[in-house]
Amino acid sequence: MGETRRVLITGVSRFWGSHLARQLEAVPSIERIVAIDTETPPVELQRTDFVRADIRHSLIGKLLHTLEIDTVVHAGLIVDPRRARPRTVHETNVIGTLNLMAACSSPDSPVRKVVVKSSTAVYGSESDDPSIWGEDTPRRTSPRDPFTRDLDEVEGYVRDFTVRRPATVTTVLRFANVLGPTHSTPFSRLFDQRVVPTVAGFDPRLQFLHEEDAVAVLEHAVLRDRPGVYNVAGAGVVVLSQAVAIMGAVNLPVLPFVGAELAMSLIDRAVPLGFAPHLTRLLQYGRVVDTTALQQRFGLQLSHTTAEAVLAHARDRRVRDLVRADAGYRDEAELEEFLRAQRPAPSAAAMVSTGPKVRPRRARTSDGARPRRGSEAKQ
Repeated sequence: MGETRRVLITGVSRFWGSHLARQLEAVPSIERIVAIDTETPPVELQRTDFVRADIRHSLIGKLLHTLEIDTVVHAGLIVDPRRARPRTVHETNVIGTLNLMAACSSPDSPVRKVVVKSSTAVYGSESDDPSIWGEDTPRRTSPRDPFTRDLDEVEGYVRDFTVRRPATVTTVLRFANVLGPTHSTPFSRLFDQRVVPTVAGFDPRLQFLHEEDAVAVLEHAVLRDRPGVYNVAGAGVVVLSQAVAIMGAVNLPVLPFVGAELAMSLIDRAVPLGFAPHLTRLLQYGRVVDTTALQQRFGLQLSHTTAEAVLAHARDRRVRDLVRADAGYRDEAELEEFLRAQRPAPSAAAMVSTGPKVRPRRARTSDGARPRRGSEAKQ
């Protein structure tokens, strides 16, 4: 395949698309970067052309053809339930992906590479799951929640596209839960709490991915041809209690074995964590994926293991706490100074009548002797 020259990125108003665009701006061989979303990027971009548009719009195919886009990065899948309403999430993920794949597969499409950001949530999390999920491991049960069903449908559209366009390099990246200083996720918000609610009697195995590695994997897929499906997670696992201990938080097993999702939804009303039902089941049963394909075929060494990603998040959290504490102290000092400045200054008369009485000292002459009083001077 030819070298990547013109890249279109969806979902640039979120962490994935915006940080990928900023990374690709430093690659001289890429002539043009076009970013599409309904909202502006959260980071400053220098040479990325931002187009305010919805991928559900039928004109997306015309845009690909007019700009001669050769690489499409679909980073617009919404995986954080706090980002939008359920209907918007469904339409963006399912209808948007369907429309985008249809545009890429049109007869006059210049696209020769498609990279899709998916999630390991596609495997679900159930009591009878295999101990380790491979990319080809079949699910034993149907998805129980709308989000997982949407992911199944999204990846189904991508598989259909691969059949229709076998010459196109198609890469599907199933990312584990991400932790990092700038990307707000349900797990990062959960671990930032002083007390972490967990499911009573369960201590699941989990995997995490550092946000720097997440962007590096996307960039690697853009710049190199890596067709196929890849699980993307830091090496190794941590159990939930271990992760909570690393954060210096209190592990509070208050979620019941039956009804954990309902209990978490009640907690979410008081503390907006954005923990969807499929994430609550992850707190109960966990999930571990096989990353052999990523290590052997993808050709990129991640900089953080799962444990290192958790440790890095714990360090970042402690730094944020110190900054907040210092900022709070400065705020209190500034408030006290302001209040002092608002106190009315005492008048001169008040100072004479109420101030302390000080007996004036008698002056001395140049030789140090006290001058005599008038009566003394006349004698």
